[in-house]
Amino acid sequence: MMKSLYLAIILAVGAMSWAQAPTAPAAANSPAQSSAAKPATPADGPPSGTLLSIELSKSLDAKKAKPNDRIEARTATDLLAHGQIVVPRNAKIVGHVTEAKARSKASPDSMIGITFDRMLLKDGREVPLQLAIQAIARPLQFGSNPEGNVPRADRPGGIPMPGQRGPLGDASTQGTPSAYPGDLAPIPDPMAPNRTSDSTVVPLSPTSKGVVGMKGLTLDTSGPSAVLSSNSGNVHLDSGTQLILRVQ
Repeated sequence: MMKSLYLAIILAVGAMSWAQAPTAPAAANSPAQSSAAKPATPADGPPSGTLLSIELSKSLDAKKAKPNDRIEARTATDLLAHGQIVVPRNAKIVGHVTEAKARSKASPDSMIGITFDRMLLKDGREVPLQLAIQAIARPLQFGSNPEGNVPRADRPGGIPMPGQRGPLGDASTQGTPSAYPGDLAPIPDPMAPNRTSDSTVVPLSPTSKGVVGMKGLTLDTSGPSAVLSSNSGNVHLDSGTQLILRVQ
């Protein structure tokens, strides 16, 4: 009887001690917290609202283009976030032709539908993206040489991430910020009046929209893909054609 009473007391005291034991604090760096604080990486892709400045790697012509033809472009500048390169300069941005129509005697207009939908990383991985074309313009050119592209070193800084102040470093300057701390370096506006001549081509800016400096060409982005059309000739985009893409 006494042994049973002692055993009951011991079990009761043990249960009280276990109930009063302090709960272990949550880990300071739980996986959820770590992922929330972790800056974006190339494998994650840029967030919605990000602007990408790209250039076509090859020319595109309505006379030759067919649906599902591959389209390749390359980013023109590094894209930084939290001091890290999220999208490096010369990263491949890939898309395809969605529809094409060449000019003919019966129909003088032409069109090409295009979409960009993924980024290729150097290790071979693909990052799916939803990209909308915000603006398009002719390739950067030397004033005296219409076929020559302006060297990268002559280009202004890139396009910032949403909420980021200051220009993005260009690979030609090893990522060194420009001399405009706290604000974007001034970029000539292609749509500003009093341009010196039609042969003068300047980089697209983050505020550029639609077709810039390409007569007879219109851009329709109301559908699932962007449609470039012309009522006077075949739609033709040279290698190096500038585009501003917005991540959806």
